[in-house]
Amino acid sequence: MARRLRKGDIRNGDTRKGDAGRDAAAARARRYRQGLAPVLAAIAGEAGATPEGIAASLTRRGVRKPRGGRVWTPPDVRRLLSRLAAETAS
Repeated sequence: MARRLRKGDIRNGDTRKGDAGRDAAAARARRYRQGLAPVLAAIAGEAGATPEGIAASLTRRGVRKPRGGRVWTPPDVRRLLSRLAAETAS
């Protein structure tokens, strides 16, 4: 018995509604992280490689967070470094 299509179903079955927007947002985030990688490397060399030191340096330099925030916290830096590491590993 064939499944009935409901409102919002895609007929070809290979894409879901909203995938293009999510993919575009993920690509923007990836470009942001990759663009920030050289800055992070320079900061880690001068301020120490701790998330606390990197966060303080990013805040002092006025580097904006991905959504426009101005104050970096150690958890922000840990997430950023973790995602960068995952991208370079794959």
